[in-house]
Amino acid sequence: MNDSFIVVLVLHFIWCTMKKKLTYQELEAQVVELKEQSALLQQQLELANQITSQSLERTQLLQTLVDTIPSPLFYKNTDGVYQQCNDAFAETILGIDKAKIINKSLFDLGEYIPHELAEIYHAKDLLLMRNPGKQVYETSVKCADGSIRIFSFYKASVLGDDNQILGVVGVMLDVTELKKKKTELKEKNRRLETYSMTDPLTGLYNRRKFNSVFPDNLRAAQRHTRLLNFAIIDIDNFKKYNDNYGHVAGDNALVTISNLLQSKLLRADDYIFRLGGEEFGLLFYADDEIMASQFVSDIRLAVQELAIPHKGNDIYRYVTISLGMVTIKRTDKDMLDLYKMADDLLYKVKRSGKNQILTKLV
Repeated sequence: MNDSFIVVLVLHFIWCTMKKKLTYQELEAQVVELKEQSALLQQQLELANQITSQSLERTQLLQTLVDTIPSPLFYKNTDGVYQQCNDAFAETILGIDKAKIINKSLFDLGEYIPHELAEIYHAKDLLLMRNPGKQVYETSVKCADGSIRIFSFYKASVLGDDNQILGVVGVMLDVTELKKKKTELKEKNRRLETYSMTDPLTGLYNRRKFNSVFPDNLRAAQRHTRLLNFAIIDIDNFKKYNDNYGHVAGDNALVTISNLLQSKLLRADDYIFRLGGEEFGLLFYADDEIMASQFVSDIRLAVQELAIPHKGNDIYRYVTISLGMVTIKRTDKDMLDLYKMADDLLYKVKRSGKNQILTKLV
């Protein structure tokens, strides 16, 4: 406030006092009072200017902070009209200047936001308007550069001092790479799980998988009308085969026989395992004992018909297999008991000439 303004006030009071015919002392007192009021008014004006300046600085600081955040931010009022947003929202999501967004609704930005998406976003905003709180959801968003990215939306209702809804604030977090990494990690874990259950040479399930599957099938067999069968298969005189033809040839023979065994499985709940070395486990269902015996007999003949030369296989000229099998009808035996029973049957076959099958109903 300048001196001329004070002079005007003084003259105004002098005129007023002249009308009232004040004494000189009274006039002087009012002039002093007027100066004091003027000084107070000057202080108040300076304080107001300072507060306004500080408020403007805080607003500018807040906007700078918001624009520095790489995640898109926005604020809408109760009419769904954008009141504020940051650079990331304007540039990354819509690809336009903020000035073209402020004071516009989703439906006013049809050139940048498809109408069907605008309706979806608006419906979610309305939920926060009617039921104040927080909202989190994930969706795909077509960005300004044409790429489709996955964003997690974190939104909340904005309330005034009287708890009246003022609008909705939202933050968009780009989780595209995170989702990709999670998918890759899930796939890697799946592969590791597969590898941990698979024999690396033959590709068949290994003993670990066998120990997992057999008990489950044994429990399920009690509810089935079909018979669960477990056979241990052993390649006859395989040590002599390796001694005569070498371990590479031995590995090739194992792979060939494994492929044959795998191809003989008829149902999704039939399993073939490599239990170790030249020993395999066969777990399958059959309608009765005769069909079970016929199934393993076909497998034994199929291996012999591969005609893999084996000059050390006693009276046979080719690679053959022996089998010991238990057919499980009604039993309280556990996996270890049944395994020992099948192994004992296999041992008897080995002692009696090989290339045979011995079965037992339990």
